[in-house]
Amino acid sequence: MEEFVKFAIAKGITKYGFSAHAPLPFHTSWNMNLEDLPYYKKEFHRLKEKYAGQIELFLGLEIDYIEDIFDARSDLYDMSDIEYKIGSVHYLDPLPEGGYFSVDGKFYNFQQNLNAIYAGDIRTATKRFFEISSHMVRKGGFEIVGHLDKIAQNGMNCPEFDTRSKWYVDLFTDYLNLIKERRLLIEINTKSYVTLGITYPDVQFFPIIKELDIPLMVNSDCHYPDKVTDGFEPVYELLKKAGITKTMEMTEKGWMEAEF
Repeated sequence: MEEFVKFAIAKGITKYGFSAHAPLPFHTSWNMNLEDLPYYKKEFHRLKEKYAGQIELFLGLEIDYIEDIFDARSDLYDMSDIEYKIGSVHYLDPLPEGGYFSVDGKFYNFQQNLNAIYAGDIRTATKRFFEISSHMVRKGGFEIVGHLDKIAQNGMNCPEFDTRSKWYVDLFTDYLNLIKERRLLIEINTKSYVTLGITYPDVQFFPIIKELDIPLMVNSDCHYPDKVTDGFEPVYELLKKAGITKTMEMTEKGWMEAEF
């Protein structure tokens, strides 16, 4: 965690939030283990004190929503001292051999599981992704909706998938309207912009986000400390082209609107 703080300071960041993948009721390769959560919190407070005056640090978690299994309102562990929560969907329905269909990871696994659960139909899987995502938003318990269209990461490799098709645009626009209705923030996720030239949500939806006046924050979703600001500069320019000039900034008093 300290490496991330050092890189954030070196990149000129004045506020930095940790949002590790929160523990789940079962083990995964990327979620924090439940027994590690106290150490995560302890290390955060050590760093907050050590780097006071150089950078303002905030304690968060990215919390998976898994239908009927886990969400941001879970009582599996204490989240009362978490300063902000990102709600996100990585998992869809259970797999026949155990575990859950993940929209993340390698395309080979994605395709294999797509065939096992949805008969290879990416359109059905995409509808299910947005259905589950909508359930997450309605359930609540968090402030920020993470990588709204994560299904596109692997979906774009399927010939029947097109983010510009009417059926997809309609699904996504309905989702944005629900987020607006529930008064949640969204993240503009820059993680894949440098390597793939894409953002979550896709750039084509920036004008709709502007029209709906949905509050947002820009997040690199970096899993490596040297990438804390990856994609920031070009993505901020893309937001400006869509007429968006403000972000939500966390303060000791809560979320405040700030000009880029």
